[in-house]
Amino acid sequence: MEKNKKFILRCLLCSSEIADFRDWFKAGQRCPECGSNRADVEYTADVKKLESLTDGKRADPEGLWHYFDFLPLNDRKNIITGNEGIVPIDRWEFLEEFAKRKYKLSCRVYAQRHDDNYPTGTFKDLSGSVVASVLKENKITNYVAASTGNIAVSYSRYLTAAGVNFYAFIPKNASSAQEAEIGCFGQRVFRVKGDYTRAKEMALEFSQQHGYPLAAGNFDPMRIEAKKTMLFEWLRLLEDFPTVYMQALSGGTGPLAIVKGCRELEILGVFKKTPRMLLVQSNKCSPMADAWKEAKSKNFPEGWEKTYPIYHNPETIIPTLATGYPKTYPVLSPLVRESEGEIMDFDEEAVVLLARLVAFERSVRMGPAAAIVLGGFFTSLRNGYLRDGDIILLNIGEGIRRSPGFMEKMIFESKKVTSVKECELFDRKDYKKKLWREVEKYA
Repeated sequence: MEKNKKFILRCLLCSSEIADFRDWFKAGQRCPECGSNRADVEYTADVKKLESLTDGKRADPEGLWHYFDFLPLNDRKNIITGNEGIVPIDRWEFLEEFAKRKYKLSCRVYAQRHDDNYPTGTFKDLSGSVVASVLKENKITNYVAASTGNIAVSYSRYLTAAGVNFYAFIPKNASSAQEAEIGCFGQRVFRVKGDYTRAKEMALEFSQQHGYPLAAGNFDPMRIEAKKTMLFEWLRLLEDFPTVYMQALSGGTGPLAIVKGCRELEILGVFKKTPRMLLVQSNKCSPMADAWKEAKSKNFPEGWEKTYPIYHNPETIIPTLATGYPKTYPVLSPLVRESEGEIMDFDEEAVVLLARLVAFERSVRMGPAAAIVLGGFFTSLRNGYLRDGDIILLNIGEGIRRSPGFMEKMIFESKKVTSVKECELFDRKDYKKKLWREVEKYA
């Protein structure tokens, strides 16, 4: 790599060096030599610089661009940001106490609160910032993406700030609130008469017809670089590096970013091994979890990672997780196995209950996809996936403002009254007992 270069892209298939993102975009976001859509970003900055950037006593970042030297942008003037990525990492002792009481398991549980991202209240804001900044730097003025909802909302917000025209293709079951939010920024949204797979097909056709770049999916190096900054925040805010990472799983960019980030941090010796990845899907759209279960039952025979089901038009109340065609599975699943992790599903009918639990215990209002993560925590306890002494990081990937309809479902008990005499007194301790009794059915 030339000394005056901040970064290059390197093809993960043929190892060719790709000079910059202009060459990447010119080749259709593929390697110009072999056509692969997978590339890593390599930096000239000494990774040891992260020691000062993640010094919790001195570092006071406003956003993920605090880590500019390890993000794929050359000029700071092109940064598009809403101070995303610098969110609280809360300790959730109520989950620790439950694990200790019911399973005699000592652990620490942390929640990385991406619901607290100011721009749109999701994990996707990290990607939105980096993608918009890179497009601006490379003078890309039109961009196309297929999305189940959250990524399109985030892209719409950031690309508007970057002066980029955005065309979003969403499936028929995406929420109307998300459709409205994409449009309110003055961007173009198309609701496809079909599922997410069909939305992706139409987005591809549209981008090819007009010659506009298409969001490169879960292997997009811009998205992976953005999300790896989560690990830098672990170093800044936590005393110990997590041994377990848990996330609701749709396409899989987050876990791919965890692996990339760990490779960069390995030289610092801040962890013994990559955290075990315990990934959770909704039981109404769980192609990766189903494929994993089948492979595990056969002791992972040769070629197991190449076999997975495809679910068309899944009927689910969590459309943001409705990726029925899991093209990342052949790459992601071996990484999960290497980490000694698991891919599981959880009953989406219980997400309202779990969201109520977190609202009661921590005054945090999470969206349904984030509640799925909590379901994965209880499933992991029951199935023995968690170990004594584990340090568990839960990715709380979205807040309730992403799903106003879900907020309505969280009403626990209400009563219509015509006089004060009809208004009974109550004790929150009784509410807590009732709530936990219901939760324990899933643990």
